[in-house]
Amino acid sequence: MNAVPQWRLAGDWFDICSCDIPCPCEFAQRPTGNHCQGVLAWHVREGQYGDVKLDGLSLVALGEFEGNLWA
Repeated sequence: MNAVPQWRLAGDWFDICSCDIPCPCEFAQRPTGNHCQGVLAWHVREGQYGDVKLDGLSLVALGEFEGNLWA
């Protein structure tokens, strides 16, 4: 098995979804109305994965599911 490269991330994270606040999904509960649509966003201010610099990288993820995601 190959060794995992050393890595480090520092940045900001934001999420919003269609559930009530606070989102029950984050507490392993059923989403509001049994359905969740969400957006997650990250911005890496400083980071690296092995020799690869990740400074300034921004990512967005979209998700949708029904029922308890953790069940």
